[in-house]
Amino acid sequence: MDPTLILFAGLPGGGKTTLARLVAQKLRLPTFSKDRVQRVLRDHHLAAENTGDGYYIILDMADEQLGLGVSAILDATFPLDHFRTVASEIAARHSARFCAFYCFCSDDGVWQRRMEQRVQYVPGWRPVGWDDVLRMRAYYQPWGANAVPVDSLHPPEENIAAVMDAIASATQRRYIPYQPRDRRDVPAQQL
Repeated sequence: MDPTLILFAGLPGGGKTTLARLVAQKLRLPTFSKDRVQRVLRDHHLAAENTGDGYYIILDMADEQLGLGVSAILDATFPLDHFRTVASEIAARHSARFCAFYCFCSDDGVWQRRMEQRVQYVPGWRPVGWDDVLRMRAYYQPWGANAVPVDSLHPPEENIAAVMDAIASATQRRYIPYQPRDRRDVPAQQL
């Protein structure tokens, strides 16, 4: 596989970490999770747990991997255009492919129940709750055509095939900020 920067993004509990881990196992790729990095920063009193510092570190780690010709996976919410743009610029600088997935659940009732039963992948890190998802929806910027939408209402075993196909067909591309005139212009799955 040509060097590729793979992003799994979306609101908490949308299934991004589950898919990132499955892809990492299948493709034997390094995965950098913002939550894991942020927990280390917090534990060593280097940053609070709710800062963007973890993004700078996982992006730098991906930059190094791509510089070595190695693909990498980033697992984070990526709520704003800024870090998405930086990620695609890193991929472009290394002539690497860029492939982003926006993970969500199309049924809020199922999503909320899953939030209460989430697997804790990062030791010592408290996953956020449903109230945090609702709060983040207010400022989460849509991905538009920049990401492949993945509905976690479907089990990971169903989604993984489409994810692997999208990775295989990924191209060198840049993130283009999506600026709707009005939030009503945004498809529900992109919020």
